[in-house]
Amino acid sequence: MAKNAVRVGLDLEQSSIAAAQIKSSRTTQMLTAVAVRDIPEGLVFEGEVVDVDGLANELKSFWKEGRFAGRRVRLGVANQKIVVRTLEFPQIDEKELRSAVEFQAQEAIPIPVEEAILDYQVLSTVAGEGGVLRQKILLVAAQKDMIGQFMAVATKAGLTIEGIDLQAFALARALTRKGAFIDRGAPTDRAESTALVNIGTGVTNLVVSVDGLPQFTRVINLGCDALVQALVSNRGIKPAEAEVLRTTVGLSGEAPEGLIGDLEPDTIGDIHQVLDATCETFSDEIRRSIDYYHTQEHDGQITKILIAGDGSMTRNIDEYLGQALHLPVEIGNPLVAIGENKSGLSPVELEAIAPRLAIAVGLALEDEE
Repeated sequence: MAKNAVRVGLDLEQSSIAAAQIKSSRTTQMLTAVAVRDIPEGLVFEGEVVDVDGLANELKSFWKEGRFAGRRVRLGVANQKIVVRTLEFPQIDEKELRSAVEFQAQEAIPIPVEEAILDYQVLSTVAGEGGVLRQKILLVAAQKDMIGQFMAVATKAGLTIEGIDLQAFALARALTRKGAFIDRGAPTDRAESTALVNIGTGVTNLVVSVDGLPQFTRVINLGCDALVQALVSNRGIKPAEAEVLRTTVGLSGEAPEGLIGDLEPDTIGDIHQVLDATCETFSDEIRRSIDYYHTQEHDGQITKILIAGDGSMTRNIDEYLGQALHLPVEIGNPLVAIGENKSGLSPVELEAIAPRLAIAVGLALEDEE
């Protein structure tokens, strides 16, 4: 990145918008603006735009309130209209490799090539049979129409999308870097295989990172809204009240100090039971993804899980998933890469919302050299 370059990462979720602005130099990453805003239901669903005009209006207001510099953004996407595949090719020059990738994509993806936007990343170069070097490629294909909806939202909001990235790549970029002004939850060994799980409102995004590079991704159409809706149905309460219970009472595990509001112990136990039962689906989906990853030809076993997103702020969810998956689970900190905070928020305020900022921060960061 050029000296003093400024980038803004934008994350459009089912229930909220988040953005982070980072000014980068050769020596540090400075967080200069950050904002999170709730949005009405029905604008985004399972990672796709539902209401272009409605979302554009929300984004326009959000941008004005956030006081971001300029109108250029980098957007993260994650939904079922994106396909990720791992391919191998002989080591060839970049122009030939792109042609080879585009040709093989016709058989590797379930989307007609003419209806897709293709990109790829070289993961590694290894010696094959006879010592011939081969390149391992991560191919990404996204439906043009789906991407077009996001572009339309940005245009109507008066913004320009200067880059679109997989949320999985942004997540890996944010959670697997070193150096921090808030360092809790930061990974300590980039050589290990780590499962990174961003639990959004309606979509959960899982990526396995090996030595800082994404090797495997999966989008799960399940988010922390399932926990809220379970409480709404079980207790006959409004979503806003259920949201508070999700973060303050949460799942079974370490109990908060004292009583929570006027809730009796039996009531707290009932809430634990409802959320535990619902969260079992999360752990099952994550387990299946990890098991599938281990059946493929990848380097190393997954040794820990870092979680982020709105869902990671569910009380005791790290403890619950750790017990269910028999792996260490920590809340990842996307601010691990930030050297200086000039956002206007205190470190304590930032720490409180840090998990929600994982995708936005990752989008605003450059890949490490």
